[in-house]
Amino acid sequence: MIFGRPLRKSITGISFLLLLGSVALAAVEAPPAPWTVDALVALLKEQREPSMRFEEATYSSLLTEPLIVRGLLRFTPPATMEKAITEPFRERYVIEGDRVLFESERKGIKRTISLEDYPALRSFVDAFRASFTGDAARLQKVYDVTLEGTRRQWTFLLRPREAAGQSMVDYILFTGSEGRVATIAIRSPDGDRSVMTVLRESTR
Repeated sequence: MIFGRPLRKSITGISFLLLLGSVALAAVEAPPAPWTVDALVALLKEQREPSMRFEEATYSSLLTEPLIVRGLLRFTPPATMEKAITEPFRERYVIEGDRVLFESERKGIKRTISLEDYPALRSFVDAFRASFTGDAARLQKVYDVTLEGTRRQWTFLLRPREAAGQSMVDYILFTGSEGRVATIAIRSPDGDRSVMTVLRESTR
């Protein structure tokens, strides 16, 4: 009983000091960085993966049901992209600089074209290159961009600014979390669209 009251005072004093310390730490913590297009594109560059598996559904007025394909996406900075379809048939699109290679086993085609000759396609390619190389200025030069949501769950809408791009794409819509893309939806001016879902290791 002799030491009870001083001990309680001591505990109370320690608790008060801890509380003051917590308040002080909270006061000096930096506020969260604003969630902007620049911030998102920087994260996409920082957290991009060299290859990603995907499943893509294409919806078209020419199809009685969606066409589902699976494959692999690869990106090698600064300017090489590859989309390889492995199921239910094999096709490959490779973009290196201004050169585009298309191969299709089922169609018996192997063809190379230049982006210089196809400005609409160049606009489309720019959307992905700029997004995954952190070039927000280039992206916003070619597209009107709308970012909604938070860092943990966002949507990123791109609409072409120029007539060439508009002739090929109505919009491109990315969804994701942090610097990881979850889906990519692309709608063409005639209403046809595709929705690509990026498959992580845990979704196998």
